[in-house]
Amino acid sequence: MVLDSELIARLREFLKESDLNTTTTAIVRRRLEEDFRIDLSEKKKFIREQVDLYLQSQFENAEEQEQEQEDENNEEDDQTAKIKSEETDGSDSNEEEEESERARNKRASAKKGSKRVNNEVKRRGGGFNKVCSLSPQLQELVGVPALARTEVVKQIWAYIREKNLQDPLNKKNIICDEPLLALFGVRSIDMFQMNKALSKHIWPLDSDEVVSVKSTEREKQRKHVREEDPDEPKRKEKRQKGFLAPLQLSDALVKFLGTGESVLTRADVIKRMWDYIKENNLQDPSDKRKVICDEKLKELFEVETFTGFTVSKLLAAHFLKT
Repeated sequence: MVLDSELIARLREFLKESDLNTTTTAIVRRRLEEDFRIDLSEKKKFIREQVDLYLQSQFENAEEQEQEQEDENNEEDDQTAKIKSEETDGSDSNEEEEESERARNKRASAKKGSKRVNNEVKRRGGGFNKVCSLSPQLQELVGVPALARTEVVKQIWAYIREKNLQDPLNKKNIICDEPLLALFGVRSIDMFQMNKALSKHIWPLDSDEVVSVKSTEREKQRKHVREEDPDEPKRKEKRQKGFLAPLQLSDALVKFLGTGESVLTRADVIKRMWDYIKENNLQDPSDKRKVICDEKLKELFEVETFTGFTVSKLLAAHFLKT
């Protein structure tokens, strides 16, 4: 009999040397079955949960490494500036500007290196990075109808940290606020239980369970009638395509995008919005989750700042119903 601890150790070892774009839980399970020469069909959920915990730890480690590297770089730059000041007291401003530029380049280079693990996890593709459909409750929290499982885990943890929802006495326990209560149905939840609970809200992109967050109570009441309707398969097919359907954009959003396109998918608009934010360095350096609006964003959203979680809600007013 193989112990769970042995399975976990081998699972993590295998994931460390695997390409997360192509590796799936089925591949992980088959590898473990080969290594231990046992049938793990009944351990599917357990393996899925352990994979989620591993991905979560990758995000956390990457963030910690990035922060530590940035702190070290800041200390080195401060020390370099101090020494430079003592050695070249009274030197002209051109030399100071050159030194400042070198320091900025050094920080950028080091920061890029510290993000390698995080970027590897975030890289688009199949495997654990395959885009999945999200339940209406999860859509309400993250603001989009579809995301890769890895991105869901990352955004949930970013939300937890932003709202300071970790129990001060035990960081593994999460104290649920109203949005998390609506998602998980409990007042508190630990890390392991949270990953298990999330599985119920993440579906294959072509799943019949996919429901738009705009679904009405009236639609829910008619569910039983629709199941007996012979035209139901056609309705389901149409509903499944709803997340990818092009939407009419407001004049203000068309002007902001500047491409002349008046119809785009919601996902495409959100992607372009984040591309714009990053290209123009609009994220708050002290808190990357905050966006500081330039004039174009102020004109579009009519706010000075906003958090990344609310970009979808701010955009909602600019998707017109036809």
